[in-house]
Amino acid sequence: MRYTPSQSLMFDQGKIDRLSLSYRILTLMLALSYGGILASLPLDAFLDRANYLIYATDSWLILCGYWSQSPLVALANEPIWLLINSFLANFLSAEDIVRIIIFVPATVVAWIVLLQSPKHFNFIWMLLFLLYPAVVKNHIIHLRQGVAIAVFLMGWFSGSTPLRWFLMGSASFIHSSIFFMLALLGLTKIALKLHLGPDLRTLLMAAMGIIIGLGFGWLGAIVGARQAYYYEFTMAPNASGLGFIFWAFMFVVMCLQGRTYMRRYAFEMAAVIFYLATYFFVEVAARIFESALLLVLLAGLQLTGWRRTAFISLIIISALIQYIRQFDQPWLGYGL
Repeated sequence: MRYTPSQSLMFDQGKIDRLSLSYRILTLMLALSYGGILASLPLDAFLDRANYLIYATDSWLILCGYWSQSPLVALANEPIWLLINSFLANFLSAEDIVRIIIFVPATVVAWIVLLQSPKHFNFIWMLLFLLYPAVVKNHIIHLRQGVAIAVFLMGWFSGSTPLRWFLMGSASFIHSSIFFMLALLGLTKIALKLHLGPDLRTLLMAAMGIIIGLGFGWLGAIVGARQAYYYEFTMAPNASGLGFIFWAFMFVVMCLQGRTYMRRYAFEMAAVIFYLATYFFVEVAARIFESALLLVLLAGLQLTGWRRTAFISLIIISALIQYIRQFDQPWLGYGL
């Protein structure tokens, strides 16, 4: 059985093409509203916005600085992200560039997600998923990752194989977390072609996560990634363990759906394993996992019976707890 990213879609491209015009219009309007609301929020009220304004004005100089060190350093430091900002700087002000970088990816992500299932309850859950803290913050404070996820999802859900791999590959040069997702996807494909069972696939993905976790700072230093210095001195983060326990339980729930489900959603489950394996080694384990989180959430909708109820309920409870904990902070924890 050949494996391609599109095998884990809830609807194949033909079914998506047959969605009613009214449903397409509804999802587009909701997606535009989602992107528009996020882009209309004050530019100076949120974390890291000053850095994005710098990117909006100085990306070409930053890219030239990386290139002067070596082409490898330039490639390792998200050159497409810098080129996007440099291109937009020819026509727009820094403030408008930041708003575009929020609006377009947020709209694309929302529209792609909402197109996946017109079923009544699935539609409601997908709307709520878009408000999940780890999802929405990529269009509020982690804007570069938000752009990368939008491009990655466009590739993942593309009906054209060449376009799929072009877009997903391009996304890795917008945010480096996508590199790890592509490596994980490649390993998943190999494991499935070798007809490895779920247990061996789990061990393989966990081993990959541990190896990358232990060598994360070293790998960044070799290629000259801008994060290398920081991660060299933060290899033992003070992780609470709550995220590990939560997603370990969710992984067990997904496993209990059976072997057919585990094969169909092999990549999504591999992303959870990778997160668990790197949790105590890499400070940004959650950031990397967030690049595949929406796919994991969509896969969770395909669970049945009590497993589906447990998955969705825990996701909603998790979101509520996070928002309640941050309720008294500026902009629910995302503000300055």
